[in-house]
Amino acid sequence: MTKQLYAAIMAGGSGTRFWPASRKAHPKQFLDVNQSGQTLLQKTYNRFKSFVEEDKIKVVSIEDYADAILEQTGRGEGVLIEEPMMRNTAAAVALSAFEINLLNPEAIMIMSPADHLIEDEKEFRESIERCTLFAEKNDALITIGIQPSSAHTGYGYIKRGKETGQLFEVSEFTEKPVKLKAEEFLQSGEYFWNAGIFVWSIKSILKAFFECAPEIYEPLATLYKKGRPQLNELREVYSKLPSISVDYAILEKADNVFTCPSNPGWSDLGSWKTIFDISEADDQGNVRGKSRVTTHDSSGCFIRGKEGKLYALIGMKDIGIVDMEDVTMIFPLSRDQDVKVLLEKVRRVHGSEFD
Repeated sequence: MTKQLYAAIMAGGSGTRFWPASRKAHPKQFLDVNQSGQTLLQKTYNRFKSFVEEDKIKVVSIEDYADAILEQTGRGEGVLIEEPMMRNTAAAVALSAFEINLLNPEAIMIMSPADHLIEDEKEFRESIERCTLFAEKNDALITIGIQPSSAHTGYGYIKRGKETGQLFEVSEFTEKPVKLKAEEFLQSGEYFWNAGIFVWSIKSILKAFFECAPEIYEPLATLYKKGRPQLNELREVYSKLPSISVDYAILEKADNVFTCPSNPGWSDLGSWKTIFDISEADDQGNVRGKSRVTTHDSSGCFIRGKEGKLYALIGMKDIGIVDMEDVTMIFPLSRDQDVKVLLEKVRRVHGSEFD
């Protein structure tokens, strides 16, 4: 792997789908959501540390999360690319590119969320290596394409075009299709899930912002011409940037987007149900993690409880229980996407007390 390789990990999300475990002050990426012994950020950081020099790994996030990032990575402040505020992924990508450009204009950059699951580390590393080699030789914006295993309606889809080496040109992006369309995509064999993990050269991504999103590029470029700006200078500029995803701002407009097929056991861990699906269950299909659980005529349940407390279930089917010090949530696993709706109601009644 090239010595020019950098990784920027996005760790600024609020993780509301994992409420009440995930809170505003300590969201999903800083939690051990599947009780593996490592937080999601730590897993992502250590994954990159196996093939990227540690001083070339950066974490992009807001000041509120700086202490958690420094503690969980074991690094000094040099690990942090600080956003003045959350402005969606396009701003985070652009800021990371300008920051890394100060360090090495010839860099190849991986951009990755902090809170995704990768089960096959070897496959992931080999995919990144293919992307890196391609990005070194081509003006290319590369996204990891996951071989779909189901007609999932919660993921974006990438349609592959012409094959170029071991990658494919991207002919179309589709954001979260309806079930029937997702089934068509799966049957066609021409689509991948969009993992939101990207590889590109600094030169290519800055050129793409210049051409496709000048409203983001120009204010930051003006600021970074003088070198690294003070946080108050960056805050003034950053607050005026559009809050838009990098997919909409760049990838759906650019004509040099490629996808690298991969099957590394990926999940975006987007809800409690996804944790249930990837976790080891008992002989009744219940996932109990480290909780003490006794059941009678209960199956397909997910329990994330407090250590030492006993959870006793009678006649329960396919429900989730998330028990925290100040909140206990009980819900059908089939309705885990309604957690955000519930949290909005909690906020209307109780204000920010349970954020």
